[in-house]
Amino acid sequence: MLRHGLAGLNPSSSNAALILDLILSRSTTSRRNLNSPEHVRASLSTPRMQAAIAIARPPVAPQPRQMAAASRPGFLPSRPSRRTAVRAARDDSADQEPTFALAPSKPKSPTGEMAAYYLQMQPHLFREAVATAFQRIADARAEEARAEKEQAEAAAAAAAAGEGERGDADLVLYRRMAEVKRMEQMLAIEDLMYICILEKFQEIGVDMLPRVEPIEESSATLRSLTEGVHSREAIDMVKEHVLAVLGPASMAFSNTMIKMSKLQAAQVYAASIMFGYFLRRVDKRFQLAKQLGVLPDSREDAVARLERLFAQADEVESSPDPDTAQPAEPQDPDQPQASTSYGGAEAGGGAGGLVRRQRSALRRYVESFDQETMLQMARLVTVESAQLTERQTQALFGDIKALQRDMQEAVGQDAGSMEEIMARVQQAVADGKVESVVMTVGTQRRAVLEAVAYGCFLRDVECWVDGEWEQLLTPVAAASAAGEA
Repeated sequence: MLRHGLAGLNPSSSNAALILDLILSRSTTSRRNLNSPEHVRASLSTPRMQAAIAIARPPVAPQPRQMAAASRPGFLPSRPSRRTAVRAARDDSADQEPTFALAPSKPKSPTGEMAAYYLQMQPHLFREAVATAFQRIADARAEEARAEKEQAEAAAAAAAAGEGERGDADLVLYRRMAEVKRMEQMLAIEDLMYICILEKFQEIGVDMLPRVEPIEESSATLRSLTEGVHSREAIDMVKEHVLAVLGPASMAFSNTMIKMSKLQAAQVYAASIMFGYFLRRVDKRFQLAKQLGVLPDSREDAVARLERLFAQADEVESSPDPDTAQPAEPQDPDQPQASTSYGGAEAGGGAGGLVRRQRSALRRYVESFDQETMLQMARLVTVESAQLTERQTQALFGDIKALQRDMQEAVGQDAGSMEEIMARVQQAVADGKVESVVMTVGTQRRAVLEAVAYGCFLRDVECWVDGEWEQLLTPVAAASAAGEA
């Protein structure tokens, strides 16, 4: 009867019989020995009990994403982040789904959620998963273009056969469906590019700010956001940008509290992203020109070269044997050149003399651009880059358009000068008429450096995607032409 009852509880009669045999085999043991801890541990450790437990336990179905990741052969794992491993262990211990806490903006598409999962839980498979997702989108667009061409040909044939209205209606419906799919694909591309930017922040060991709040500034973080992102020539321009953005606050202590409107903070952050994007484009062009030896000469370089030629000619003339005269050593073009400006202290310490300011080779290269080239280098290339810039800024500071409306209502439209506008803005912040943010000078410096690095990484990811999958990104010029049409 006991055997029949166990068989009724478990659908597998063989499993029930195995457990029943194990119980009956212990029936001759005394009740005191059965209840002892030593006997319980010994019983659980027997091979038959372990087999019974393994058979009786219900099977756990593997996750589809894990099966898909495990089925991809030939991928060399990259070095996982210690921070990601700790976060994954904490999530596994809590038996909860992992939350996306790497950045203020969360994925907006299933493809983005998949990429975020791989970045957090399986970073060694992240790059292959992202490349596969991009390739699927590229294949889908190629198939859609082919189907749209066939649909247009079918509509033209229907129009020739006298069924023009029906063919036109089908073509309009098909184009509308294609537009919806294209919008979904663009959202997936933005998510993939955004997660790739976060992966680059993980590579330099820096966590992005989830929100703007006072933080403890670390020298290691500042070093990673400068030396770990930019070239040696670009760091000088980054320092100049930070000093220009902070203004008088750059001379204050890092823990000094400052208060500004959210709109001003958002504008500074967005401008820093644009500066980082521009800086990476200019630096790549500078490095290429440097390798090819076609760097243009600035005015200071031309003057220095003439002075070296005159000095070399004087040495040759004054030498008793011109054939044995040593030529002047060429100057390294990467060495910062000194430019003079008036109105400050002299290099030796006197007042009212000349101030010698060092300028990097990259800055002199940028100053050689004409206005058209400067505007071209400062412009975002693709629509996805513009969307990601706005997305990151809004994730930190909120709706920019709403902040602009509140500022216009508080300041008004009748200001006569820029000084009056700034005075009204400061008064609106002091009176609480607009949303404001309170942060330390160190937090603002950290946010500016993060925004510059975000712009640089955005340009890197954009170049990678455009180089691997042509015509996957949407150029700004093409989008503007489509909007006008």
